[in-house]
Amino acid sequence: MQLPRARSIVPAQLPHLPPEIWDQILDVATYVPYSLAPEIMERSCLIGHPYNSECRAALWSALLTKGTIVRVCKQWWYIAIRHLYRAIYIRDARDVLSLRNTLEKYADGNGTVAGVEPLGLWTQRVDIVFDDTSTVDEESLAGIFGFLPNLAVFSGTFSSTDSITCLQPTVIALLDCAPSLRVFDWSISDDNALEPRIVRRFEALVKDLPQLHTLNFPSLLQLADGTITNSTLTSVHTLCLRDLVREVRWREEEDRIRLNLRELVLYAPPRWQELSWRGFFRHYGPYFTSVQLRAISDPGLIPVYLPVVNQMCPNLRRLTLFVPSFSDIPIWGTPASGIPPIEYLGLSVRRLQCRSMYETLFSCLAALKEELPTLHVVQLLDRQTVEDLLKYNLPLVSHAVEQGLIGDAFRLVDHDGNLLSDSLSPAYSSDMELAVTLAGTSSFLSNPSSIAHAHPALHDLQYSRQAGELNDVLVFTVPSASDPAVKQEVVQVLQGLEGIIRVVELVPRRRAKRDEF
Repeated sequence: MQLPRARSIVPAQLPHLPPEIWDQILDVATYVPYSLAPEIMERSCLIGHPYNSECRAALWSALLTKGTIVRVCKQWWYIAIRHLYRAIYIRDARDVLSLRNTLEKYADGNGTVAGVEPLGLWTQRVDIVFDDTSTVDEESLAGIFGFLPNLAVFSGTFSSTDSITCLQPTVIALLDCAPSLRVFDWSISDDNALEPRIVRRFEALVKDLPQLHTLNFPSLLQLADGTITNSTLTSVHTLCLRDLVREVRWREEEDRIRLNLRELVLYAPPRWQELSWRGFFRHYGPYFTSVQLRAISDPGLIPVYLPVVNQMCPNLRRLTLFVPSFSDIPIWGTPASGIPPIEYLGLSVRRLQCRSMYETLFSCLAALKEELPTLHVVQLLDRQTVEDLLKYNLPLVSHAVEQGLIGDAFRLVDHDGNLLSDSLSPAYSSDMELAVTLAGTSSFLSNPSSIAHAHPALHDLQYSRQAGELNDVLVFTVPSASDPAVKQEVVQVLQGLEGIIRVVELVPRRRAKRDEF
């Protein structure tokens, strides 16, 4: 019996493109917006929990893509390895030991691939997310940073117990990255306070970070004597805080130190300690031009904080509110004297809103426009909220434009800085487009417009064009004036007509733009 001949394997031939072109392709394929410096410093609303809950999944997905790319062939390994190690994601003890060994081998010139420079030179960001069952060797964890001389972003989420064991060696090791570190985000996953001795070691680290721009450390104020030192915050632009000690004392001799402090991200705590916060704002308030109030758990604290912010921050121009719902925004009901004369207002809600909540939003905007002549920009910071508003509640935006509520002088923008009023222009038409695939025997091929007479629900359906060179795929539009329920009925009726094989809604891609405000 003669065995069948094995099919010869033809090696894959990559397109002959310069390495620089492949480098750009891989960069686009694994790009995560606002994850690296300097982009991340443009979107301080992503520091801390918002980034951890929404963007780390994208980082992990990008890492898996990079891991697949470097295994394609040796040529791609050389091109993609810098992308693989640009952002490091650590989840457990195995990640720590494996990463430490790999970085050490390549730093010593003993890596698997000979002649490659140390991999840690490419690393710009490190994320650490331990689960509750992880037992990590803190010395191995700290040892990683000795191989990362160009690290710019450090982001970690720890319990208070993990912080006690990991913070001290990590802080000492991060001194090797001091010249390049721009963002330090150490989030605590519980409400327990850190011990003063741990915080004291951290303060020593911060003093030696000459380029530090963003600092998120919830227990920064719980120092041994309850004091924030100006020398600690010399270079910091954005400061994220969660709580204050009850009695804060200021060192008057440090008032001569010039600070770069401009933005405060305040996690509204369950305890309002007015004397401590007034002391804090009296000392640092004049520096702040931007304040974020994150009151997801207790939005009732916002009207308590706002008067103090208004009184103590004379140079405030930007205010951002994080609340569960648009109905929890009290600023429109606050007396005019208690609202800071801001130019920019950012709004972030943590869950999807019903139509009545969007109506509340536009009522708030009307009140703000009346009471705050200085306010020019309102930004919705959540992508899902913007998509929900434009897809299901676009008539509210249309009405606001028609009434002159939003426009060039008073702008409502999305998470990427695009004007929502642009969604009403032809470039962002709200008409629903449907690609309809027809059978070869369908009578609609010769007379596409006749489909509007096939059923009463289709009387508004308009023939638009042929889909490219596909003779059997036609594009129809449902006017924007139609109710979403009517549009859904149109789709269902089309799917039930004889001679129609498939109906697909075409969703236009919107141009993304960086936050300009």
